[in-house]
Amino acid sequence: MLTAIKERASGWIAWALVILISIPFALWGINSYFEGASKVSVASVNGIDLEEAMYQQALSEQRRAMVQLMGRNVDADYFASTPFKLQVLETLIDSNLQAEYLRERGYRLTDAQLSERIASFSAFQIDGQFDPVRYEQMVRNAGLTLEAFEGQQRQQGAVDQLRAGLSSSSLVVPSMTERAVALLFQTRRAAYATLEMDVFDALATVSDEAVRKEFDEHSDRYIQPEQIQVDFIRLAVDDLAAQAEVSEAELLAFYESNTERFTAPGSRSARHILLTVPEDASDDSIAQVKAEADQLIQRIRSGEDFADIARIASQDPGSAARGGDLGIIRPGTMAPAFEEAVFALTESEISVPVRTRYGWHVIQLTDLRESTTKPFDEVSGEIKTMLQREWAQAKFVTMAEDFQNLIFEQPGSLLPAADFLGLTVSRSDWFSRDQGDGVAAEAMVREAAFSDEVRVDGLNSEMLEIGNDTLIAIHFADAQDERKKTFEEVRAEIAENLKAQAAAELQERTAQTMVDQMRNGASWEDVLATQNIMSMDLPEDLESITDPKERAVAGVIYSAAAPTNNASAFGASRLGSTYVIYRLDAVVPGDPAAITEAEADQVKTLIEVRVGEELYSGVSRALRASAEVQIFEENL
Repeated sequence: MLTAIKERASGWIAWALVILISIPFALWGINSYFEGASKVSVASVNGIDLEEAMYQQALSEQRRAMVQLMGRNVDADYFASTPFKLQVLETLIDSNLQAEYLRERGYRLTDAQLSERIASFSAFQIDGQFDPVRYEQMVRNAGLTLEAFEGQQRQQGAVDQLRAGLSSSSLVVPSMTERAVALLFQTRRAAYATLEMDVFDALATVSDEAVRKEFDEHSDRYIQPEQIQVDFIRLAVDDLAAQAEVSEAELLAFYESNTERFTAPGSRSARHILLTVPEDASDDSIAQVKAEADQLIQRIRSGEDFADIARIASQDPGSAARGGDLGIIRPGTMAPAFEEAVFALTESEISVPVRTRYGWHVIQLTDLRESTTKPFDEVSGEIKTMLQREWAQAKFVTMAEDFQNLIFEQPGSLLPAADFLGLTVSRSDWFSRDQGDGVAAEAMVREAAFSDEVRVDGLNSEMLEIGNDTLIAIHFADAQDERKKTFEEVRAEIAENLKAQAAAELQERTAQTMVDQMRNGASWEDVLATQNIMSMDLPEDLESITDPKERAVAGVIYSAAAPTNNASAFGASRLGSTYVIYRLDAVVPGDPAAITEAEADQVKTLIEVRVGEELYSGVSRALRASAEVQIFEENL
């Protein structure tokens, strides 16, 4: 299309374009083109404008997040819709109100806390250790600068501080804990059986007359939509990598220069008991607490269990419930005196009392692993793939510019670009606007194929970027108009659908008949015998259930109403292609007196977090309700 304009931009058309371009210069002056456009606001929050640039960045980030989550088959029209734009803007407004609230109340992350937070993200780690190169690369791939990402994390960290504060201030009364224990530790005594679809598939039949009747009555359901075939060329890093040649000497040189990449660092795991001491405590108080720590050490060395003592005596709320377990200790993550003690211990050794600004610690090293380096033979294949891809990525960047220029400069054919770049012109299978295979599985390819530029004008598409390392260009090849499918084309499809429907209906009727029989007094065993199926007991310990299907059955039974009048309750429910029939004999509430102190603490913490989240939601609603917000929808 652009080429056509370029070719026709001569004579009186060219003069007309010059005149049209000259009008803005005459009216506003050339300076306006260099001064830039005035700032546009999309909303006003408490008298402060939210500028379009900030909104556009939020819009871009949300689009990218949805594409990563759902793939490129997300409807592109949705991103352009007003509801989507308003949703992003509402989130941005709430985020700004929260940021203002947190700033006013002094919530913030220190540089050290920010570093610790970012280093904890597994996405930025290699073999369990933070990798700054990977961090920078992934942030930039997400379309953010490091400063913008770290700003986001500072705000989210402050939000987490607020959430934690609200949770810790939540009032949890004993009755709340008891009700939660009764529900969370509830057990159900039940038996179940399953009716599998394959049995009913064998029994279901569909006549030729039924198939023909379905087609005659609903022929408008069986439509072949308009379809297209396109020619295409593809430039992909993976294809280029397959052409790369890497010598054995290059592989060995890389290995010897990057041995640390193939070395698993050593690690130490530890647990501790903390006895807190205020930093301004007197010498007598410090000595008294140290003596208590010495006593704990003697008890442990005498045979008492470290974890049991930690749950009772440790004053570290974060680890006490886990028996003092701190997990893996990395250098630079703990107080210096604590780290020095940990790295001086041998496995299972108990330390002497260790003093930090938090108090006295009793430490036990629970696991010690030395660093290990993989041999060259084991990683040579990995290195080869890496070097091939690096070569391919460099080649890809060089070729991508030629790819884009050639398909634009020679819009009538893909052959010039293919010949110059050494690519192959391929032809797709038939595909519609909504569905395709191969190259047409990408929504953007289908959208381009049905565009006027490709479908009507017969020009090359623009360069289509599929992911970060594949470029596609397409050219119209052939088309088929929308039409009704013939009976012969859809006979097998209709027969299969009707048979599946008949089998499902037969299965459901059978299940419901069995339930009705048991509710009317027939025994569980006798009813199951009529279908030759086995009875299975549902495990009372849900934690022991690992089979996904059995967990789904447990979900059905635990959602059923409790039996009444000391009689069993019967029911049935579909789980995919299976029908489950159950007999619920009893519901036993959890007993607060029967759970451990650690489990009770976990329940209390769960309630505190839930109440804290409700309080946080209330804060967010209150901020929005009291704010003066004006949205300029025409600028979205």
